[in-house]
Amino acid sequence: MTMKKLIYLITSMFLFAGCQLAEVNENPNVPDDVPLETLLPPAQFDLAEAIGGRAFRYSNIFSQHLQGTNNQELNTENYSPDELFVGYLWDDFYAGSMIKLRFLIDKAEAQEAPHYEGVGKILMASALGVVTDFWGAVPYSEALSASNVQPGYDSQPEVYAQIIQLLDDAVEDLQAPESVFSPGNDDLVYQGDLMAWIKAANALKARYLLHQVNVDPNAASQALTAAQGAFSNSFEDFQYSYLGTDVDANPIFQYYEITPNAIIDQQFVGIIGIQDPRFDFFVDIIPFTGGESKVGEALASPDSPIKFISYVEQKFIEAECYLRTGQLPQAEEALQEAIRTSVEDNTFGTLTTEEIDEFVGEFALSGDFESDLEVLIEQKYVALFTTQEPWVDYRRTGYPQLEPNEGAVSASNPNGEIPLRLMYPQNERLLNPNVPTPLPNMQTAMWWMNP
Repeated sequence: MTMKKLIYLITSMFLFAGCQLAEVNENPNVPDDVPLETLLPPAQFDLAEAIGGRAFRYSNIFSQHLQGTNNQELNTENYSPDELFVGYLWDDFYAGSMIKLRFLIDKAEAQEAPHYEGVGKILMASALGVVTDFWGAVPYSEALSASNVQPGYDSQPEVYAQIIQLLDDAVEDLQAPESVFSPGNDDLVYQGDLMAWIKAANALKARYLLHQVNVDPNAASQALTAAQGAFSNSFEDFQYSYLGTDVDANPIFQYYEITPNAIIDQQFVGIIGIQDPRFDFFVDIIPFTGGESKVGEALASPDSPIKFISYVEQKFIEAECYLRTGQLPQAEEALQEAIRTSVEDNTFGTLTTEEIDEFVGEFALSGDFESDLEVLIEQKYVALFTTQEPWVDYRRTGYPQLEPNEGAVSASNPNGEIPLRLMYPQNERLLNPNVPTPLPNMQTAMWWMNP
């Protein structure tokens, strides 16, 4: 039996009876005798499915990459998502990967297996980062245990501190000279390559430090330091790779095969432009629709990976940090490397080196901070299509300059502007007395946003 097939067998062992976090916390069905090598694959799979599933759709509709046309996606397009359905996204993380990762980390610690513990902490940091960037304050320090069915909420600054601590601790764990058990082929991301995991930890640390540039004057320089220990090329990307089979296919591909309720937004088309060499690979015209389009083959083929963080994103992080620290030549070099790699990776050898050079050369920085930041963030917006980061970037920088959807005023989004967060799920509002009060609406600013 292949390791990928084991995912489906082992996932069935994690029986989650409830939909809300309280039910997850009281669930007794996580097996206590499953070996570490059996716990890791379904946790990785579930995290990829969560990021490439509902998280992709909510964030990419809010960032104007997608336009919701029907059902829940239409509600999201109108900035009025159903709080019951928002709970399904919440459960994708808490009842999906995060409860498994908590068990994996605790079991690895008990069995003196720091290499597994480190991998688990990096995956947990990745999941927790997405969760807090959707909701702000979230349960973590008191969550994911059977002893507390109504966990308290950690503030977003506390969550960010926990993310950085998880990543620092993970690097230390992975560098441990001895580990009773170490991941190997059961690791569906890096096949047990501990150095690759350390690079992924540093890349994630750079991301979450960059998010704090509006609230910490040292964040840009600290992010640059973290990036120095991260990826050297896109072959090292932190990603989950799919086999492309009926039972193991990219979730974005599966979405468009089954429930295509979101099409490419014309605002995204206007920003990328049809002359961009990636356009035909990022955008796929849907036949007999009058020009409507869906996510293209580069990002939504059956075997397209889901990227937790990539070398391309890392170079954009470096470019912004160099820009913010007054190092213009280095900023331009990192920006052009990010664009070049994005083009090379997503056009599948259809362009010559000269054609790529000509395109990349169009993106020179002027020395004016705001205009250079806008160019940088717009290109990042294009390159990171289908990820949640463009929505984060828009909220913290104001770029690209997007137009809110017309008439998208709702009780949870009273001013009709592009949402700054999701509302909390219905079950959290009704069943957990620790949910933040007053209850934020979707225009309540995130801690890391520009004051």
